[in-house]
Amino acid sequence: MSNIDGLAADWLAAKAEERAANMRRLKIEKELTSALEAKDEGSITHKLTSHKVTLTQPVTRKVDADKWNGVAYLIPSSLHPVRATYVADAAGMKWLAKNEPDMWAKVAQAFETKRGKIGVKVEAL
Repeated sequence: MSNIDGLAADWLAAKAEERAANMRRLKIEKELTSALEAKDEGSITHKLTSHKVTLTQPVTRKVDADKWNGVAYLIPSSLHPVRATYVADAAGMKWLAKNEPDMWAKVAQAFETKRGKIGVKVEAL
């Protein structure tokens, strides 16, 4: 077995240990949330004899743009509970850089591109 094959085997073993530990942690979290009070939204901290446990209940909210556009006029715009956000269009950025480099050069400073962590997947043969 090559050193790289050994690393792949070690990766598989570590991944299995990680999955088992994660499943154990999730089971414990379920027991803690059953035993302690949690808020409908937000965090609450419980001080135990030897530990401090904070339970956080996240709540996500999103808007259906089509429905919102149909009812937005019903309240003043100063009270609209929405905000516009800008999201980079990766495909559009790449296309512009490749096909219209002069145009891209004019706006490129407004964008940031950075590499993330390389993903690794190993499977036993």
